[in-house]
Amino acid sequence: MKKISFILSSLTAVLGLLVGIAPYTFAKVCDMPKMHCHAVTAPTVLVFGILIFVISSVQTILLWKKK
Repeated sequence: MKKISFILSSLTAVLGLLVGIAPYTFAKVCDMPKMHCHAVTAPTVLVFGILIFVISSVQTILLWKKK
């Protein structure tokens, strides 16, 4: 069961990175600086993606150290 938790936590960290870079790479937002999608949505998605990555990485490290 611990191995599954470790794998899922690692996978969540990778997905958090993908979510964070999505608005700037493969799901581009509009280029107009005053538009809501560029000014608010893209930075918000980036922050939440990084937050997911950091929390999942910490969880992965804690699970790895418990082994």
